Amino acid sequence: MLEDFLAYLEGVRKASPHTRRAYAEDLRGWQRFCQEFHGFDPLASPQTWQAAQPEQIWAWLSRFEKPSTRARKVAALRRFDAYLRKVLNQPGLKHLPTIPRQPQRLPTPLPAHQLQAELTALAKATPSFATLRDRLTLEFLYGCGLRRSEVVALRLDQVHLSRREIHLRGKGGRWRIVPLYPLLVELLDAYLPLRQALALNHPYLLCTDKGRPFYPEAVYRLVRRYLGTHPHRLRHSFATHLVQNGANVQAVRDLLGHSSLATTQKYLAITPTDLRKAYDKYHPRA
Repeated sequence: MLEDFLAYLEGVRKASPHTRRAYAEDLRGWQRFCQEFHGFDPLASPQTWQAAQPEQIWAWLSRFEKPSTRARKVAALRRFDAYLRKVLNQPGLKHLPTIPRQPQRLPTPLPAHQLQAELTALAKATPSFATLRDRLTLEFLYGCGLRRSEVVALRLDQVHLSRREIHLRGKGGRWRIVPLYPLLVELLDAYLPLRQALALNHPYLLCTDKGRPFYPEAVYRLVRRYLGTHPHRLRHSFATHLVQNGANVQAVRDLLGHSSLATTQKYLAITPTDLRKAYDKYHPRA
């Protein structure tokens, strides 16, 4: 059942590889727990899945200390149960676990002046294939607000230099267009001939020094080395700095590729001072 579920996520739900891996890991963990401590395989059939009792589920969840980890495990169980009910027309669990409440964490963007200084310093490095690739990666993350998965999946045919834009397929299979600013166009003009000289046999824009497609862990290490943080924080910074400088939240939502404004709002670390400045500047009664 698990393989059919993962195929459904990919083909119908258009879930990302990261999402599919996470669900597979969590469900296999639940499977191992039931086999070891309760003597049955919950993924063997709809009947064995339905046989799981609430106390068994919570005994498994209690092994994980972080609320965020437990919430992910519950989300995997609920998604698989919904698949059984709605797609396979099976009864599912008698008592679905609820997702634990998690503390609200306001994203902390990097200061704009710090990012500008770091990117300017990197621009002074000796031009090479590696430095150009690293600069492109950072510019895509902060200058365009791309997800790490979108950076490594970016293909040559998605880059349209003549129109100064890239076409991206993000979460849920949603396509969006992100404009390219002049500096990014210059970097691409310098990088592409070097990439072409490697005569690579894959379609991805970014690659390692050995010509293999770039991968998520390499992006994480790159951002850690240059900026001392993680890639997703650059995406937070992209959204927050746009709004702080007067960008329309709807436009930021479209640039990020979110399906709703509620998701976009989680990315915005707007302080009361920012709100006061915006009110004083834009409201006719201020």
